[in-house]
Amino acid sequence: MEKERVSDILLLFVAAIWGMNFVAMKFLLAEISPVNLILFRFFFGSILLFLLLFFFQDVKIPLKDFLYLCVLGIIGITVYQFFFTYAIKYTSVTNVSIIINSAPLYGGILSSLFGFERFNKKRLFGIITGFFGVYIIITKGSLLIEAGDAKGNILAIISSVLWALYTILSKPLLDRHSPLKVTTYSMVTGSVLLCPFIPFYFSLNEFVKLSLIGWIFLLFAVIFSIVIAFFLWYRGISKIGPSKTIIYQYSIPVFAAFFAFILLKEKLYFSQLIGAVIVFFSIALARRN
Repeated sequence: MEKERVSDILLLFVAAIWGMNFVAMKFLLAEISPVNLILFRFFFGSILLFLLLFFFQDVKIPLKDFLYLCVLGIIGITVYQFFFTYAIKYTSVTNVSIIINSAPLYGGILSSLFGFERFNKKRLFGIITGFFGVYIIITKGSLLIEAGDAKGNILAIISSVLWALYTILSKPLLDRHSPLKVTTYSMVTGSVLLCPFIPFYFSLNEFVKLSLIGWIFLLFAVIFSIVIAFFLWYRGISKIGPSKTIIYQYSIPVFAAFFAFILLKEKLYFSQLIGAVIVFFSIALARRN
């Protein structure tokens, strides 16, 4: 029970990091192109993770598991990032935010289908309640989403399923290997497959012109959002299971709205506070067996 409480705290910390990452990304995308930013974050994140693995753990891994991790990297890093990026390109950020946060629902269903966890009614109710809380936060209580292109909405749905699949499929590997090893190899293999895009999208000049605040946000986006958050996300899966871990994704918009209010001076609506209460209630409900 004590270990689960630690996992709860650490997963809320992950949600806070990824919520803050929305603010960092919003600032960085004003100075760096989207794909260029993806390439920088994941390549340098992979290098840092591999150095940590090299100095603190054994880097050896069976070929069968390595191939599995390659598939994991393709799903959660390479393919997911591009579906997510182009979903935003073809439809509104609001639409993508709402659709992406349906991942816990897909995660619970997939975890049950693969036989990793029992998907009970109480957890289903918690997941649906959490999604409603997220919906209130993103739409600011109006319950109306912006009109968007059907292509973008479909890409966002695929992105949501990919993230859920990425989370669920990591469970068998985490039964045999440490969270750091699984995080590192999935990140490295996924990043290597981004290499063909370097000649077309990578521009060193954008980083040369980046401001001091921009570099601070960029370092945060690599060290905290990639290295620390992904490691703790896998640790959560290892300790409490995939469907219980992925429910914490609902709290990301709560922290994103909070940090946007503090740092970007964006307006915080009373309805968003109500949505935040619903989100944390859903997490508590879904965490009960």
